[in-house]
Amino acid sequence: MKQMRWLVAGAVSLMVSSCGTLKVPPPPLRVGVTPNYPPIIMLKGQKAAGAECDFAVQLARELGRPLELMPVPWELQLEELEASRTDIVMSGLTVTAARKARVGFCDSYMDNPLMAVVRRGESGRFASALAILGATGGIGVLKGTSADAFARRECPNGKVLPLSSRDDVVFYLANQRIDLFIDDLAAAVQIVTRHEARLELVRIPLESQKLAWAVRADDEALRRQANEALARWRANGLLAQILDRWMPWRQAATGVSSAR
Repeated sequence: MKQMRWLVAGAVSLMVSSCGTLKVPPPPLRVGVTPNYPPIIMLKGQKAAGAECDFAVQLARELGRPLELMPVPWELQLEELEASRTDIVMSGLTVTAARKARVGFCDSYMDNPLMAVVRRGESGRFASALAILGATGGIGVLKGTSADAFARRECPNGKVLPLSSRDDVVFYLANQRIDLFIDDLAAAVQIVTRHEARLELVRIPLESQKLAWAVRADDEALRRQANEALARWRANGLLAQILDRWMPWRQAATGVSSAR
């Protein structure tokens, strides 16, 4: 009996000792993405790619956490974040007052102003921001975006036409259903690049916009860690390197650069 008690005590001691040496793995960094916004975030084959994907990989590595890219419909990004089903949104999110009331934004990493796309050869019709804002024809926007809200607010003489996809832009412009399409710089350049023979970019910023990551309003720890990482990347050149890899045209398009 004494021997049995010794064996049990030894086993318990061994278990406690073993538990003391076990390392609890860090929780994954769950990143909400909507991969339909090249070159910011997109799919290449079956894999995510783009500037935000590179940022997410680097941030998870520096935090020592495994990365989980979680596809989320665009309109549900903030809901998923608030419900703690994701930890951070890294999906080309524009900082707006309405969004700031719901989530905590990290420091901005890029200027991404609103721009106009028109039929090739017609940029002369829109030689100034005032000419664009005073347009009386059809103005295309992507439904539910900051460009949508901007056009309704700032273009009172035009007919705002929400499109369901950026793939529809060339059709609506070519068939004169709209006279211009307003979108942010990154998306506008991609549209023109794909249809250079038919479309051109009006190189006049209409409204300043900032891209940033979002965390839950009460997650100050992750916000601080993300901002510290971003500051390091800005100082060591990694931020510009990633942005230039995916958007080498940034400064040539309007003179804008990564936010400082």
